[in-house]
Amino acid sequence: MRQLEELWVRGHHLQSVVIYGHRRMGKTSILLNAARCLGEGVKVAYVNLLNVGDSPQGVGEVLITICDAISEAVNLPPPNDDDLLNLPYPTFKRYLKQVAANLDSGLIIALDEFEKIEELIETGKIPTDFMGFLRGQVQMSSKIAFALAGLHTLDEMTADYFQPFFASVISIRVGFMEPGVTRQILANPDQEFLLDYIPEALDLIHNLTAGQPYLVQLVGFRLVRRYNDYVFQQGRSRNPVFTVEDVEAVINHPDFFSSGSGYFYGVWGQAARGAKGQQMILKALAPYTDGLSLEELKAQFHTWVGAHSRAPLQAETLDDALETLKRHDVIAEKDGRWSIIVELFRRWVVQLTD
Repeated sequence: MRQLEELWVRGHHLQSVVIYGHRRMGKTSILLNAARCLGEGVKVAYVNLLNVGDSPQGVGEVLITICDAISEAVNLPPPNDDDLLNLPYPTFKRYLKQVAANLDSGLIIALDEFEKIEELIETGKIPTDFMGFLRGQVQMSSKIAFALAGLHTLDEMTADYFQPFFASVISIRVGFMEPGVTRQILANPDQEFLLDYIPEALDLIHNLTAGQPYLVQLVGFRLVRRYNDYVFQQGRSRNPVFTVEDVEAVINHPDFFSSGSGYFYGVWGQAARGAKGQQMILKALAPYTDGLSLEELKAQFHTWVGAHSRAPLQAETLDDALETLKRHDVIAEKDGRWSIIVELFRRWVVQLTD
């Protein structure tokens, strides 16, 4: 939020940004809360691009969704749907000029899940010049900029249709929370939170989640729910301080991983896209809590491929897959050993492959 304030409130003109990071890191929450946190200096028109579906009516349908969000943010009626469907680019251009003329503050057009644009372009639903068109529109006014949020980094946006944004967009990474931040959020979410943790329990939660916000929230929620069930449903008394045993009871509960399935399957599914072999690497690494050296990983990888895959893989496949998983904060290399960053995800992969 401090970075966005510098770019959107204190600067002389608005700066377009790409907000990227590991799945369920809070990118959507950043966009949804930006207007409230940054004050009157900026309005945010939030668009979840997943809501545009397959856009059977083409680019006009995407622009209808964007115009509706802009209209809600600036209180200016959107163009007629038929005009956007029949003459999408000229209609949107005229509307954005009208918006800019009526703005007292800045406007950020926030496109969440922006990989959807890539999917629509690749399936031929919208033209390849779409991103260039959007950039051209925001260049007409210093009061309007874009925020793109998703899993991809600028380095991954290598297709020609993303090139127009390369020179003019600042990349902001949303990373894992540090141990101190994890402890503070768990133990002191607000002044009325009366439960507490022993330090060892807080350390264990960070070690299990690596400070991944969604998983930290999931563990904390299930701890509180377990406490409430014990005290209020069963009518039993206990110390309102969570211990290591409490954390272990929560994560070892039979339905813990299913309750977080959206995250676990999301990371796993992302590893099936892009560079080949990502899921094979995860399966090779999962049994090893201390990770593997590159040579050990190569041996495990090729053993797994030989046993499970009929298609031959090129020599560079492993390197490409490692780089992609590293870029997406799924694995990391430390002291010459590769391992899965989030311990809970590592355990989930072990269960998946059993």
